[in-house]
Amino acid sequence: MVIGIIGAGISGLTAGRILAKKGHDVTILEKSSGLGGRMATRYAGKGDETKLDHGLSYFLTESPEFQSFAVELLDKGLIQRWGDNFSLYDGENIYETNPNQPNVASFTAKDGMNSIGKYLSRWVDVKTNTLAGGLTYIGSNRSKKRSWMINLTAGNTFEADAVIIATPAPQAYGLLNTTIDETNTLKIVRDIDEVHYAPSYTLLVGYGKREIPDWDGIICKKSGLQFISNEASKKSKEQECSFVVQATPELTKNLRGKSDDLIREKMLQELAEVIGGWATSPEWSQIHLWRYSRPLKSLSKDYHELEFDDAPLALIGDYFNGNTVDSAYRSGYRLATDWSEKYS
Repeated sequence: MVIGIIGAGISGLTAGRILAKKGHDVTILEKSSGLGGRMATRYAGKGDETKLDHGLSYFLTESPEFQSFAVELLDKGLIQRWGDNFSLYDGENIYETNPNQPNVASFTAKDGMNSIGKYLSRWVDVKTNTLAGGLTYIGSNRSKKRSWMINLTAGNTFEADAVIIATPAPQAYGLLNTTIDETNTLKIVRDIDEVHYAPSYTLLVGYGKREIPDWDGIICKKSGLQFISNEASKKSKEQECSFVVQATPELTKNLRGKSDDLIREKMLQELAEVIGGWATSPEWSQIHLWRYSRPLKSLSKDYHELEFDDAPLALIGDYFNGNTVDSAYRSGYRLATDWSEKYS
């Protein structure tokens, strides 16, 4: 079976790997140049020598499926334990130990979070910088064509027997609306229309040879910031003092539409309130907006499926039974496992 997956985040890559191992012909279409979605890494600073995880700084393992995957990544030397040394800022003071530390292990990648997406992509054909604009259902009316056509904004198409949409819910909504008159997707569209996301501005900032703090990260409360990641604490090789700073949805909303300079200034002020006035004078900084940072509502199922015998269609992602990377992995894993048995 030829399977087209839209989106090369963790859920899409996970589903693709499992289905490809079962002998299916899997192609993933990704609109950006990177893999892994918010498990993203950027090079910045002088000579682009500083590596920063500007999406997710770390992840927790809760489900059995994701825990097993973490063991695989550990065996491959791709990840490491990180986050046992988180501090807490309560709006006034920093506490060296976070009293609300979760009881599950937290990990980060040794060589950048995007290395996990690259690892998963080894089993599938990924076409980056390829934006899907809609779907056309061919179904039983086809002659020599396959069941689905994925219409690409570049003007060409990709034909598939089955389609998996592994994008944030608003993007999946847009794709499904292009085929709503041809298929019974109205129930799915109504469900995912209720899923909304919190946006978040991220500040990437470097301070050169300044002494690196001894904390891994700071969880912030009663602040315009959510989390401050000490990126140098992750790296085995020497890296300059550098942070990834995540704004709260509230601060992000207030800053939307402002200039990058104003956003940068405000986030540096917020950072200085937590770690000290020196933070307002970095050697370099960058701003990135995550429009779909985290789902505010999840659907109480592992995935959504339109069961046509001749044209399977499914939706997967982090908004199914949760709102984390664990949820994304589990969603892709469980759909692919079910399809492996159903379409063997």
